[in-house]
Amino acid sequence: MKIAIVTSLNKKLYEYYAHRFFETYSWPFDCYVYHEGDIDDVIEKHHYGTDGKTPFFYRNIYDENPTLKDFINRNENRNQFSTIRGTKNSEIVYGLDFIKDAIRFSYKVYAKTHLMLEGNYDYVFWVDADVMFKKIMTEEIILKDILPQDYTICYLNRPAPPYYPECGFVGYNLTNKHTRKFVEELRNYYEQDLLFNESQWHDSFVWNRVREKYLSGQPQLDL
Repeated sequence: MKIAIVTSLNKKLYEYYAHRFFETYSWPFDCYVYHEGDIDDVIEKHHYGTDGKTPFFYRNIYDENPTLKDFINRNENRNQFSTIRGTKNSEIVYGLDFIKDAIRFSYKVYAKTHLMLEGNYDYVFWVDADVMFKKIMTEEIILKDILPQDYTICYLNRPAPPYYPECGFVGYNLTNKHTRKFVEELRNYYEQDLLFNESQWHDSFVWNRVREKYLSGQPQLDL
């Protein structure tokens, strides 16, 4: 079984927290890093995970996703930014409302959907770049405890408000045809600007709206 991990970042986020992602990455699966801007020194420093043989694959997110720039350009005026525009790497301003900052959270959606729709892996796990890896994961653990083969997607649910998932860790079983349809629909929410019909525009809320759509339309799916 072919399994991959995917995340996204820029240089400022690497310096702020994502360096710990690289320094602790111990899972024996290919890891794809979609980046915005120049991170040549990061690429030079981190070739492999902690086992010394599991590779990091680096991809410029704009090169791989030309429609991401289109999404940003056409929605710049209606987006409600929670970062300081015009500063290097868009400095986050804590306390500003992020729920309608569609652009800030669009990068992770474009990164993971691009990798999954290439169709080269059976399982893909999105992991936010602020994660630290404490234990080594195996294919056996994944299939037994995290995402069995008869399920489509695994995610971290919140049992209390705000009532949308924590999408810092999401696993996708791409051997299931319904999973690919889910991924395609998630991508379409950005390609067709459908997310702006929702009350919130960040990735976790949008992801959950797509999930709810599938649950209501196809209740037999284990999403």
